[in-house]
Order: sequence, then structure tokens, then C-alpha cells
Amino acid sequence: METYIAQYGYIGISVGTFLEGETTVLIGGIFAKLGYMNIYMVMLYAFIGTFVGDFTFFTLGKYFGKNFIERYEFVRNKVPLANKVIHKYGNFIIFLIRFLVGIRAVILILLGCTNMKMSKFVLFNIVNAMGWSIIVSMIGYLFGKVVVVFVDDIKQYETIIIPAVLVLVVVLILIYRYIVKRKEEAYGDE
Repeated sequence: METYIAQYGYIGISVGTFLEGETTVLIGGIFAKLGYMNIYMVMLYAFIGTFVGDFTFFTLGKYFGKNFIERYEFVRNKVPLANKVIHKYGNFIIFLIRFLVGIRAVILILLGCTNMKMSKFVLFNIVNAMGWSIIVSMIGYLFGKVVVVFVDDIKQYETIIIPAVLVLVVVLILIYRYIVKRKEEAYGDE
């Protein structure tokens, strides 16, 4: 198990954060506390994936946004909600996008369609991606500390504890996403 985590874990974090990322970074932080990964490398790969993902969606919006929105119905359906969020929060939306589950890519594409300069977005995105990567990695790392406190010899129980921790983290993320989705629906009805 250690070999697979060491070999593919950082790549998984980069890919996961490119798309959404909370779950992969939390798990990376837990694995870092358990000694399978390095917490600083988890933060670095989370930052890289987050920055590149956000930049990619923004750039798609900048150059292909209107055509992309018109072409894909799943994106077009989220445009009204994304527009409300952008208009309500303005430039501050760049800092909020990491916490908007399910519509982050749409908001980034729409931001790309606006007159926001690429340099301004890049600057804000660096700060945003760095802060988010550090905070979420540390939450996972601190949660991993709880696991270590309750189990003296973690290696002896890794086949039980690691899947249990993964399931618990996924359940917590699903609950969080459910709550956020309800809030988004309530916000969308306004």
C-alpha cells in the first residue's frame, strides 16, 4: 500500500485538484500524517493542480467561453446561478470559487468571458490556490493526528484504518457538498 501511495499519491492530488479537489487534498493530508506522504509535497501538488485547473477554465472562458456555454447544456443550465454569484461578489469571487462545489468551472469560464485581465486573475489565483492548498492539506493532516492518537501501532492496522478513514472523509465531504448544494439552490431561488 505504501508503494502505491508514494508512487501515485501526488499525481492523484494534482489531478483531483485540477477538477475539484477537496477530497484528494484532505486524504493527502491524512496520508502525510500517517507517514505515507510529505505534507509539503501534498501542499505543493495541491497548489499546482488547483492553479493549473483554475487557470485552464479561466483561459477557456477567455478564448472560447461563449461558444462553450452555448454548446454544452450542462454548463448552460448553471449559467444563471453563476452569473448571480459573480455579480453579488465581484472580484472577491476569485477567492470564493474554490468553495463553490459543482459550479466552480462554470464560474471560471464566465469570469474568462468578462473584461477581467489575465494578469489580475493570475495574481489573485496564485494567492487563492496557495491559501486553499495549505488550509485544506493541514485540515487533513490534523485529522490524521486524531487517527494516530487512537492507534499506537498504525502499521499493524493499516488495512482497516486507512479504508475507514477514507470512507469517513468521503462521507464528511458528501455531507458538506449536500449542505452547499442546498444553499446554492436556496440562493438560486432568490
